[in-house]
Amino acid sequence: MCGRYADFLSDQDLADAFSLAVTANDKRLLPPSFNVAPTQLVRVIRPSDEGRTLGVAAWGLVPSWAKDPSIGPRMINARVETVREKPSFRTAFAKHRCIVPASGYYEWRTTAEGKTPFYIHPANDAPLAFAGLVEAWRRTPGDEWLISCAIVTTAACGEMAAIHDRQPVMMRPDAWKTWLDRASTPDELLAAAADDAPELEWHEVGKAVGNVRNNSEELIDRV
Repeated sequence: MCGRYADFLSDQDLADAFSLAVTANDKRLLPPSFNVAPTQLVRVIRPSDEGRTLGVAAWGLVPSWAKDPSIGPRMINARVETVREKPSFRTAFAKHRCIVPASGYYEWRTTAEGKTPFYIHPANDAPLAFAGLVEAWRRTPGDEWLISCAIVTTAACGEMAAIHDRQPVMMRPDAWKTWLDRASTPDELLAAAADDAPELEWHEVGKAVGNVRNNSEELIDRV
């Protein structure tokens, strides 16, 4: 599972790292955050006719057929093993994919003594590219569109499994084009999602990250 992450790169850093053609003219474009949580607006990279575009979406996917948006908080993650068939995600997987950029993410290891948070990030501090899904929903034709997203997860691999049994799908640059390409087949998409994650490092952090009201650089400090 991925339920909390950090995204503290500037829009320009993201534009350079992901070769963005357009930064959406959206007044809601977000400042960097060290504690991104479900239901918040998050930055997403989507394909457009001009190229890759940076915009925002609410974290917690609301399918287009949903009666209301209350389903969103339960849809923050989509399992890669079932994303192709699950009704909540299959349309977004087939037609509406995105990249969710991140600097790193948090995961909690559960033991008999309790839960311990860790900050997990690329060894070279390059941005992470989470495989994401995006949907548009509105109650009536005259309403404003709600754009929402989910992060695709997979089984944790290697030493990461000692912290948690799931991890976000983290794509290398050579998989980004396939994931965002509207013409990619389901098999091509699953192959892109199965690509090896970048080399990661992690360390224990303080429990303050568990409170969504906390948001400062100290959250990623080693303890």
